[in-house]
Amino acid sequence: MMNQFVENGLLRHILSNLNVLIYSRDGNNDWFYFSDQCEQYTGYSPDIFFRRDHFWLECILSEDRVQLTQQWQELHKGETATVEYRFQCADGTVKWFSDSAKAVLDENRRLVRVDGSIRDVTRHKETETDLHLVRSAVESANNGMIIVDARKKEMPIIYTNRAFEELTGYKRDEVCGKNCRLLQGSDRQQDGIEKIRRAVRDQNKANVVLRNYKKNGDLFYNHIYISPVKNTMGEVTHYIGVQYDVTEKHRLQQKLKTYYEREKYLRTILGIIADLNKMIGTAKNESFLFHNLCQKLMVNNHYQYIWVGLMSNGEISKSYSLGQPTISVDRKQQYHENIQDRMMTQPHLTTQLYSRHRNLGYCLVIPMKQTVKKEKLMGQLVIYSHYEHGFMEEEVAMIEDLMMTVSNAIEYQKMDQLMFYHARQAALGELIGNMAHQWRQPINELGLILQDLREAYFYEELNEAYVSQSTESGMELLHQMSATIDDLRRFFTGSQRKESFLLSEVILQSLALVQPHLNKLSIKVELQELDEIHLFGYSREYAQVVINLLNNSRDALLRQQPSHPQISILLKKEGSLAIMTIEDNGGGIPENLMDHVFEQYYTTKKDFQGAGLGLYISRMIIENGMGGKISAKNISEGASFRVEVPL
Repeated sequence: MMNQFVENGLLRHILSNLNVLIYSRDGNNDWFYFSDQCEQYTGYSPDIFFRRDHFWLECILSEDRVQLTQQWQELHKGETATVEYRFQCADGTVKWFSDSAKAVLDENRRLVRVDGSIRDVTRHKETETDLHLVRSAVESANNGMIIVDARKKEMPIIYTNRAFEELTGYKRDEVCGKNCRLLQGSDRQQDGIEKIRRAVRDQNKANVVLRNYKKNGDLFYNHIYISPVKNTMGEVTHYIGVQYDVTEKHRLQQKLKTYYEREKYLRTILGIIADLNKMIGTAKNESFLFHNLCQKLMVNNHYQYIWVGLMSNGEISKSYSLGQPTISVDRKQQYHENIQDRMMTQPHLTTQLYSRHRNLGYCLVIPMKQTVKKEKLMGQLVIYSHYEHGFMEEEVAMIEDLMMTVSNAIEYQKMDQLMFYHARQAALGELIGNMAHQWRQPINELGLILQDLREAYFYEELNEAYVSQSTESGMELLHQMSATIDDLRRFFTGSQRKESFLLSEVILQSLALVQPHLNKLSIKVELQELDEIHLFGYSREYAQVVINLLNNSRDALLRQQPSHPQISILLKKEGSLAIMTIEDNGGGIPENLMDHVFEQYYTTKKDFQGAGLGLYISRMIIENGMGGKISAKNISEGASFRVEVPL
């Protein structure tokens, strides 16, 4: 009967066309039938399995044999069983088989035979392994991931990974079935939202940064990349969203933007003050001075209204005011009335006043005072600004310093006072250049950090540690830039009166302003203090002399370019004199020019556009202001400047 079953041509034809391997075993587990797929599946002819009863078991990987043996034992009870195992084929390849068997029992429930079918599930297993790997990778990813169903109107979330929960504070079951707008709360007016809408409408990708809110309400900046998923028909069925927390990056960018704006803003103020300082020396009277003062300051677009005037016995004796052309007459009247009201309530203002008016913006009041008779008030400068940051501390210090100079110009109109003023301002361009030079390097480094963050994002290297390290590096550079402003402010806010000061401290403060530029040029500076020297005089002006001499040495070294550029500073006492010498190895001064180096507008730096004022002003400060002497001579490899000041 069995032979008839096997030899049935129609049945064999049907079995040979099935995509499964059919087999039968007797009650002793001896194989007696395989369909034609046996060799296709295993690479072996059925005969080898008929001859060697245990050969099929031998081809199964050892770790899978136990479960197959258990299946065969269970079949003796008349049950149906399915087991998956790995089978090593004749060519050495390993395939996954899904073996489904059913026991055939006689009337006494004794096992007669086992009929079974084997399917090759290798590809399914590989796909299953790949899917498991992908799921594990998605769950382990540091970036939040979501999947939404694009076939439904509300496009609900159907999947989130662990990183999404950590990022937002929402559990998976709290967001599944809801739209992603949950993360935006009421903050719906964002350009990125409209960009996502257009991408979904056009079935495209999108890459935006959104303001999102965690479950506890905390704001974070979410960099989202969405991509459509299509089925075999080309229809978009889902969208995958990858989320990056770029809050720290955003804060760093904002800080960097603010510092760029501050740097640009302060440059504008410094330029205005430099122009004013040139004008003050030629001011013939207060009206001319006030007119130019307002005209120059109004170049800064952030200043809306400026008023300056002199006061006598609590009343205004002379004034001048100017507003931006865009300001209406009524608004100008409001500014003027505000000034009048304030003067009535604070007629004896002695220090700068900084406040904010609800309608008129920020207001800065700088009193003009004499340096000799401090108790006498001369006048005030009032500036209104709509700049979003108000008045910066450095800006206020600069304007205060400017007004002190204006006060002196009005009160004295004497050459010696103006000369001290010019001594300070002659270096303004140098110090601005130094500040710009000192800022350029950290600004470039900050730019590189931002570029590196962008590259890290595109190469999927961006993580919390990476952002933290970049933020820390960026903040260190910003602190360095802030320190540069502090150095500049300390120099320009020193005393204009004679005072006792430690010479070495003045030297170190001066070096702090030019040291970064010297370091950039690999110029080594050595300071040797043989004696502790206390002087009585103008510390700020003496510092200006030091800076002038250091800059001269720097320019000489830059022209000569010795292999080991060096500047040496020596401090010592000689009798009743405090001696400072500054020497360099920059090649020295041509002998035919030596007698002219301290003359006004005489310069040896034609290629470097020197103004010819540095050494001239230095001589005026030392000789006219402090009763000392300054001289120059050549030494073996360069020039030596000697400054003598009475102790």
